[in-house]
Amino acid sequence: MTITLIKSGAFTTIQDLGRNGWQAYGMPVGGAMDRMAARFANILLGNDENEAVLEMTLVGPTIQFNENTIISIFGANMAPKIFGKMIEIRKPISIKKGDIITFGAAQSGVRTYLAVKGGFSLPKILGSKSTNVRANIGGPLQTGDVIQLNHSYSTNHFSWGLSFKLENYIHDRHVPIRYVKGPQYDLFTEETKQALLESAFAISLHSDRMGYRLTGPKLSTNQKVELTTEGTTFGSIQVPPSGEPIILMADGQPTGGYPKIGQIINVDLPRLSQIRPGEYIRFKEISLIEAQKQMLDQHKEFTAIKTACLIKWRDY
Repeated sequence: MTITLIKSGAFTTIQDLGRNGWQAYGMPVGGAMDRMAARFANILLGNDENEAVLEMTLVGPTIQFNENTIISIFGANMAPKIFGKMIEIRKPISIKKGDIITFGAAQSGVRTYLAVKGGFSLPKILGSKSTNVRANIGGPLQTGDVIQLNHSYSTNHFSWGLSFKLENYIHDRHVPIRYVKGPQYDLFTEETKQALLESAFAISLHSDRMGYRLTGPKLSTNQKVELTTEGTTFGSIQVPPSGEPIILMADGQPTGGYPKIGQIINVDLPRLSQIRPGEYIRFKEISLIEAQKQMLDQHKEFTAIKTACLIKWRDY
């Protein structure tokens, strides 16, 4: 029960929701950049939402399936096709032994996720199957790689899927990325605080899974500061001496000594992860209470969709 990569794509890796609990030992959490897309790819199949998925970046792979199975695809639209025939995303898809799926370039967004029902048969390292290239845990998948599946499934026709308003975030380029004040917010000049709210910042071409470097107005503190290294997290907005902010992403280091002017709210991290290098973003400050409300509202909606999907699979 395997799949074979006939072509690897631009940057295809195995990711789940990351290595939680190891940051104190210097290990980044890592995991999927767009965790919402990865979670929905799994719950569409009745999988545990933390099951590993394929994360494809900008240009997808060509994959041969060596067993009957069921898959789902979520995230950026890479126009997947089986033997040249377009297939739908955001729904369970029956795959026959010998089927070959080709993915093209992302038409919008950056990252696409593929889940298989029952999951991939892969070992866990520190409680996770995620690839972390900088930590030498796995690496980008290569042409010819073979990945084991946990189960095979008989083919079926599925008429249901997710239509799906939550995925509209991939196209919301004009909606600001929201943040709450960071722990060193008061150290920054008033001009810097204003620039963060009023200016557009471009995502540098030198951005990756570790961090998004931004180009735009230079940000500065009231005076030169030396900080004790402290914890960071996915979405921390650090400002190094150059004045060009860096947003730490999924593979970001667990500690840092640069002042942090803000923290991207959890709800907006999936949208941020789908913005391409060269595109522009704007920021909007919100309160911690509002950020928590947004997260709770999203959790309620997610739970309702997850429950509906599990009911669909109950009699399968």
